[in-house]
Amino acid sequence: MKVLLLAEVSAERVIGGAERVLRQQAVGFIAAGHQVDLLTRATDETVPMEVAIGGAKEWRFPISKKSEWSFVRSTVQGALSVLDRVTAKSSYDMAIIHQALTGLGPLYLRRKAAAEWLYVCHSLAHEEYLTRTAAATSWVSRLRRHVNAWARRSIEWLVMSRCHRIVVLSEFMRQRVMITHGIAPERIVLIPGAADPGLFRPFGNRRELRRSLGLPEDRTILFTVRNLVPRMGLETLLDAISELGHVGRRCLLVIGGAGPLRARLEAGIRQRQLEQIVRLAGFIPEEQLVAYYQAADLVLMPTAQLEGFGLVTVEALACGTPVVGTPVGAIPEVLGQIDPILISNGTDSRSFADALARVLSRIEEPVERERLSRKGRSLVERRYNWVQHCADLIRLSTKKPASERKAA
Repeated sequence: MKVLLLAEVSAERVIGGAERVLRQQAVGFIAAGHQVDLLTRATDETVPMEVAIGGAKEWRFPISKKSEWSFVRSTVQGALSVLDRVTAKSSYDMAIIHQALTGLGPLYLRRKAAAEWLYVCHSLAHEEYLTRTAAATSWVSRLRRHVNAWARRSIEWLVMSRCHRIVVLSEFMRQRVMITHGIAPERIVLIPGAADPGLFRPFGNRRELRRSLGLPEDRTILFTVRNLVPRMGLETLLDAISELGHVGRRCLLVIGGAGPLRARLEAGIRQRQLEQIVRLAGFIPEEQLVAYYQAADLVLMPTAQLEGFGLVTVEALACGTPVVGTPVGAIPEVLGQIDPILISNGTDSRSFADALARVLSRIEEPVERERLSRKGRSLVERRYNWVQHCADLIRLSTKKPASERKAA
């Protein structure tokens, strides 16, 4: 089978969940014996426009950022230009769109370039945009923000309505897609996000890992890795650590990730006098991420809103490290299968502090920690792994109803 993946991010360097899913799908299809091309947006004009990635070829197109309109126009034109080159000799059996704007032109103007079109909904585009942009302060900025959100929602609806199937990574996202875009449930397929249990796996000597990472061996290590944006609940997490009292003082919270909230977090740490308890580690390269998961006593998911899946959750569980999270998005779908104690009652700091205290007390018992660790690892091996994820995607190519095949 010949597969095309269309995205606004690159699979070359994993810096977040979107890149991880894209790369793992490409690698998974290749491992299953399929040919894979990627059509992506160039991050800037200095990067090569063609690059080989693990047996796949990524074709890139430049875009203009002079205005919103030039950005949209250059994205549509760039995607079409690259698609015309890669389909000059043959078309694709399956095209998988990861971000709507990149797929808009190809889907509507070059539909015959692929026999089957899928859309992978990581999160709703307009909701993601609204959480990443500050609230407007003038009527002009409010109007601009509203128009931008409306445009993202409309483009995503156009793409979803034309694709044969919409793939979601969680039941939470299935419900959001149906409510927001009115997509019929039979056109939505749940294929969960995943982790690589061969890469993310338990490590026996945690003391050795901590020494290599510069972490104290005599303290409870709490770890989270997030984009530093408001929806991740990191400021609430600082409050929760403060509310733990003497229990919190025995901990070291390591926050990995980069983003616009960094300065506010630094100020918040000083204001709460948490300099000896909280460490901002910055962006953590992929080669070190596994070690942080393995070295931690607990991994935290304090998300305030919009957790379409949360790859961090299953990556940590694959490493045998229990996860404590809020009842937001897909987090309870995963953690509820292990033990409800891992889910806080709310997203406020008091609720999260209470959940942390309960779980910290529980894992002081070696037998209980081993139980949670074993159940988490087993869940990933059984359900949340990339081999199964890609196999489910491949099977979709044989499940399209006859009426849809004729309509294509």
